[in-house]
Amino acid sequence: MRQLLIDEEIEFLLTSRVSIRVYADCRPHALQAMKLQKGGILVLNGRELAEEGLGLGFPVCLYEDGACFSLNAVTFVDDSKAVQSVTKIYDMNAIESKKFRGAVIGRDSYSERLLRTLEKAYRDVRRLHVGATMMLDVVSMLGLRNEYVECRSKGQISVTYERNEEALRISVSFEHLVPEHLQALVIGNEQGGTLFTEYSDPFVRLEGKEIEPWRPTSVEWATLSCPEYDVGFKLRRPDGWRIIRGREVVENRISWSGLNLMCDGVPVSKTLLYTIEPFGDARI
Repeated sequence: MRQLLIDEEIEFLLTSRVSIRVYADCRPHALQAMKLQKGGILVLNGRELAEEGLGLGFPVCLYEDGACFSLNAVTFVDDSKAVQSVTKIYDMNAIESKKFRGAVIGRDSYSERLLRTLEKAYRDVRRLHVGATMMLDVVSMLGLRNEYVECRSKGQISVTYERNEEALRISVSFEHLVPEHLQALVIGNEQGGTLFTEYSDPFVRLEGKEIEPWRPTSVEWATLSCPEYDVGFKLRRPDGWRIIRGREVVENRISWSGLNLMCDGVPVSKTLLYTIEPFGDARI
């Protein structure tokens, strides 16, 4: 097993045109997520499809004091087996912070509570979706930004990416994550919000703005697709986890679409195994 240098990346084919790219650093540097570590990036004929999405198989931890992301990671490639695998060990050492025109909005302040109320309406109340989206667009234009600042580490999460026939096998280990005050775990599977605009599951099909920003489901499987390039991916729900569908696009600020996995509280098992199945003719 070899550790990648900070400026290296690994890429392996899933199909004749679709590949997965894993960076050792925080690339791709897009919008608000530019400083965060990323998971696997879908690449179609050399073009990355992630936009501001954090990739496939990236971890987020929800603690009492906020959502925890990763600013630093170490990445290894294993060439010893017939199928190459990449392991990225994420240090969960960043917390989300809101800034308005450069000034930090303090936790539990009036402004912070107002923003949380707005975002809750934006995500949870479908009939307010259009109005809340317009309001978020306005406050973004006025100078509201999410930033990710370094905090005391909550431990490490190890994620291994491996080709399994024409699919991506993702194995996650939480063994070295701090369990105290952990409220939920999210393993994100996001790509570009302006590209991946069609969602489907056994019960519903949604397009564009019909896809809510954060909607928990109980479905066994779901798909997300990019009609422009005829490419997409399918995710099957692992036991003990929920599929969260979501899409957010705010010009010059946010652009992601995803099928995230969520487990409330500390997982019963310290490992998670699931598969991303690409589909489509993948044309450019």
